[in-house]
Amino acid sequence: MADSIGQKIKKIRKAQEMNQVKFSSGLGISQGRLSEIEKDITKPSAETIIALRKRYSIDLNWLFDDE
Repeated sequence: MADSIGQKIKKIRKAQEMNQVKFSSGLGISQGRLSEIEKDITKPSAETIIALRKRYSIDLNWLFDDE
């Protein structure tokens, strides 16, 4: 089974060796919101996805690929 978007975002954060507070601050969202995204309670907004792509050079095809 493929990783969810939330799981992939968590992998990005872990690869950057950041805690949720620091990572979420860089994306312009709260730590609580990031936690909800990583747990797949909610989906990231378009603004959050754009911030991820710009800040961490994320391949959006990889992020949205469900294989």
